Amino acid sequence: MTDSALTNDDEILYRQIHPTFMMEGQLSSQPFMPTSQAFAPTPKDENKLSVDRSTITSAAESFELFKSNGHSSAAVYGVTVGEFGTHDISCVADPLEATNNQEANPAHAVADYSKHGPTQQKNKAKRLKQTAIARGKLHP
Repeated sequence: MTDSALTNDDEILYRQIHPTFMMEGQLSSQPFMPTSQAFAPTPKDENKLSVDRSTITSAAESFELFKSNGHSSAAVYGVTVGEFGTHDISCVADPLEATNNQEANPAHAVADYSKHGPTQQKNKAKRLKQTAIARGKLHP
């Protein structure tokens, strides 16, 4: 992983939402919304949440690459570098090279939750989910 901290607070970081992390919403404008689990790293993620940088790719391109690499996504939501920073979560560029079964992803980055324990991570994820929902679904 490169160690290039993201410093543009306005840069949106795209988060792919797995279908199991979508719930039925109560707003007609957003019939389905992400759960907070979509904004917290899982144990296999080693405290780092995968995102894609809006300065390098679009929400649509991020979605298509993610799916073409064999992953499932129901929607793309976004949180800015500054919004992560408000919760003391640093963001770092982490471009992924191509492998035998995955296309390269030069826009990949991570939001690093490692300063925070599991309970803090869940609480931060709940607040970040609200921020992302307020911004609205970015794709499709």
